[in-house]
Amino acid sequence: MAQLDLTIDPAADFERKLVDPYAAAGLVESGDLVWMPSAHQPPTILTALATRENELRDVKIRSVVIPNMGWFREDAREAFDLQVQYALAPDNRAALAERLIDFQPFSMIREHKAADTRPDEARPIDDLLILATRPDARGWCCVGNSVWDAVSSARRAKRVIVEISDVMPRTCGDSWLHVSQVDAFVEGDRPRLGIPDPDPASFPDVDRAIAANVKTIVRDRDTLQLGLGKHTGALPLLGAFDDCNDLGFFSELTVPGCVGLARKGIINGRYSEVEPGHFVACFIGNSLDDLDHIERNPFFQLRSYEYTNDPIRIAQHDQMLTLNGALMVDLSGQIGVYAMGPKVYSGLGGQLAFHLGAFLSKRGRACTVLPSTAKDGTISTIVPQFEAGQIVSIPRELADTIVTDQGVARLLGKSVRERAQEMIQVAHPDHRDWLRDEAKRLYA
Repeated sequence: MAQLDLTIDPAADFERKLVDPYAAAGLVESGDLVWMPSAHQPPTILTALATRENELRDVKIRSVVIPNMGWFREDAREAFDLQVQYALAPDNRAALAERLIDFQPFSMIREHKAADTRPDEARPIDDLLILATRPDARGWCCVGNSVWDAVSSARRAKRVIVEISDVMPRTCGDSWLHVSQVDAFVEGDRPRLGIPDPDPASFPDVDRAIAANVKTIVRDRDTLQLGLGKHTGALPLLGAFDDCNDLGFFSELTVPGCVGLARKGIINGRYSEVEPGHFVACFIGNSLDDLDHIERNPFFQLRSYEYTNDPIRIAQHDQMLTLNGALMVDLSGQIGVYAMGPKVYSGLGGQLAFHLGAFLSKRGRACTVLPSTAKDGTISTIVPQFEAGQIVSIPRELADTIVTDQGVARLLGKSVRERAQEMIQVAHPDHRDWLRDEAKRLYA
């Protein structure tokens, strides 16, 4: 990346660097590593890059989610080595199953440590592709409400290529790059993205029961982190935090209703140990109303996930409360977050970082939230033990609190027999007899 230079004429520098998408895509060379942070998959540049399939060889394209630009094919693999980190999109999941793309396990804890400190072991970023606003009169462009590692990666990349989004919100915090730090700009037309908050009446009874159980463990002055997911995402809208006072927020992202809690004053950060008086995350805002509210609002501070997802910094909050989802938990407390056996369904994201931070927090609580059953009640998400090949996201030594629609299991400090008893109580009644028999076989 070019060095920051505030002496240049920003308007002239921008005009010099403004190119068509095919010229920008032409900067990518064979053997390059292309990095796109979360929510920064620039459609215009990617469309142009995909047309260079016959020219390029072994270009590694890495991101949390990779859009299918027609390159999920066996005969495209010679040109593009596609590496996804969070197989949430159905087409990414299908491409993984067919081995057309690769999976990179990562925890969003110091993601770039290998390249930063062991360049002989890891590839540096050659081309960073991001979205940002058009530069202002002083030459600064904003990466919007989705900072992730867009700005911090720009300091590492050999080339920074920006697709312009004129409707992206201009936010406060570490969300700005100067025109002198960018190698090429491309005009884009991606709309302002926001999804209306769901109607609380639309949530099923299982989510209402989970929210009621979470409500019993939230304390005044807790600092919250909520993970992405159907069940954790329902908690703010179902009143899990409505009776609390002076909550803080220090998280990787927001789910629907989080900004609303700040507008009500329930989240105010008054007693937060890190950045008191602020709402901190690397992605803030879900609805268009959220984006309007956070734009140029200094209460909402956007930070790199290298800052928000640092377990040491998270642990500095005395009352850190983390709430993250999972697919299954066994009776001893092993937690499976994103895979069924070896088959990947999503990704770990920052969950391990926040679980560790809350675990280390003086009065913190690391909660795993999941329904007690799946497949219309036919499958228990509480299982006796994991089968061979199951990917374990959080080991039982770090298990803390499990919340289901059936109750709260408190595992910290307990033996495996005691944990099994706790877990059976939060399993669905239809599966408890089976679990008791299995617990007796395994631990009696």
